[in-house]
Amino acid sequence: MKTVYWDMSELSPNSGVFGIFSSEAKVLPAGTEIHTEQRKVRELVPQCREMEERAGVFFFWEDQAVPEVPFFTAPHVELFARDRDGNWYGRSAPLEDRVYRISPEGGTPVQVSESMERFARRLLAGEEVRELCRPAQELRVFPSKAAAAQAVELVPRRWSWSLCRSCWPKIGKERRSDDGCHGGPDEGTGPAGH
Repeated sequence: MKTVYWDMSELSPNSGVFGIFSSEAKVLPAGTEIHTEQRKVRELVPQCREMEERAGVFFFWEDQAVPEVPFFTAPHVELFARDRDGNWYGRSAPLEDRVYRISPEGGTPVQVSESMERFARRLLAGEEVRELCRPAQELRVFPSKAAAAQAVELVPRRWSWSLCRSCWPKIGKERRSDDGCHGGPDEGTGPAGH
């Protein structure tokens, strides 16, 4: 079964719940975004500062400058921290919420935890997360979205009608009027409202 990716950053924050299902292709979100924690979380949970100081892994906070992401991932990764060495840490919902470390030099990312909860517990316990790694062949890192589009099938923003017709050819004509695939590609009224 082929895999098709769509760029999560192209959805507006008001898109609401969004999903694509197909029996013809595995459809996964792609891209890389930064998750910032609210300042009040840092104030209410003193363990955050403790984890940062002990492990040298620093979370992104809404009241601090957020760095620009220099890469694009497939599947999608939500970055939440960086370490003293410049490595990025993020979780991927399409990959069962596993936590990954991505090196600024590139190369294969590594999985550092099965879940965010386990990762946080390891940090709080003072365990060295850099020793709890396995190569993450399931996650691909590209220098840009354009580079990703050369290596994987990345569905463009105005995909609604063409993707529905190519990935879901068995949808009957009677359902096409009410399955979120209204009209043609120029009408821009696909499942995400695009």
